[in-house]
Amino acid sequence: MGKRIYAYALYLLMMAVYTMVNVPYGSLLGVMTEDDDEKNQFSSFRMVGAYAMGFATLLSFPYLQEMVGGTATHQYAVIGAILGVVAAVMTLACGLLTKERLKPKRAEKFSFRQFADLVHNKAWLYMTAIAVCTNFFNGFRYAVAGYMFDCCLHGNVTIEGLIINYTVFMAFGEVTCMIFGGVSPWFTRLVGSKRMAFFWAATLCLVLSLVFFFIPMSPAYIWVMIALVVLTSVGIGIYSPLLWSMYADVADYHTDHFGTSATGLIFSSGTMSQKFGTAISGSLIALFLGWAGVNMITDKMGNTMIDPASVTDSVLIMVWSLFSLFPAFIAFLLMVLAWKFPIKK
Repeated sequence: MGKRIYAYALYLLMMAVYTMVNVPYGSLLGVMTEDDDEKNQFSSFRMVGAYAMGFATLLSFPYLQEMVGGTATHQYAVIGAILGVVAAVMTLACGLLTKERLKPKRAEKFSFRQFADLVHNKAWLYMTAIAVCTNFFNGFRYAVAGYMFDCCLHGNVTIEGLIINYTVFMAFGEVTCMIFGGVSPWFTRLVGSKRMAFFWAATLCLVLSLVFFFIPMSPAYIWVMIALVVLTSVGIGIYSPLLWSMYADVADYHTDHFGTSATGLIFSSGTMSQKFGTAISGSLIALFLGWAGVNMITDKMGNTMIDPASVTDSVLIMVWSLFSLFPAFIAFLLMVLAWKFPIKK
């Protein structure tokens, strides 16, 4: 019990500090430039870096464990400490080496009116819904990928000596997101506006998620599944940088309509929306699996897992749907929200 309290307390403290760092980090985008194209490029750099490190971490972690050696507990402690120091140094460098070139009009003092104005900001309401939905889309897919491999594909898939588990499976998507995050500014210029670029990216995610549902649940089709994950990630890679660039536009919209700057508040609400979407999507997956008839058991190590005896055809269909049909519905909502987004630039 003491170890659990220690772990939960440190995790909550870490996330609190993460929020303290992430809010000003995100807000920088709104005060570094007024140029829309530059905002898109800066946001693109941000997302390319995020996906690149996600891919590098997924791919290198097993090798880092071998280098460190010892028990799994020792490996996680050492690697976590090293990556934590790297993250802290790079984040500090970001803060020290960037410059706020815009001096927006600020509220004279804190007031709850700032929150009231935010609720009346139509663009912010749409943006909050978009942020929640994007994390629903990603949350469903990432959280259910492990269940899909365990239940539908009967474990890791080995093809010509290549072992494909759910982390490798999703790593293909990470690489694609990284590449097309860099393409996002060009695509936005091509279609004429951020909202339309977001709309077409969400449309791609909708169509490909629907197609995924009709793939047979067989390891023989693993390359077809990977191909669809890669193509879906093209859409994710395009709309991910737009999310934060559009938040900067919402901050400008707020200043124009209400006369005060709420850049920090707006970007912090973006972080909140993302965390909310991630948390709720995970809870919904557990709920839907329970409705389908899943029972959970505890293994010898104390880890919770699905009882193999409870994996029926309805459970298999539910797992497959959670990776395809449910994200498709969320992508449809993203299309509608992007189409009706009030800022047209």
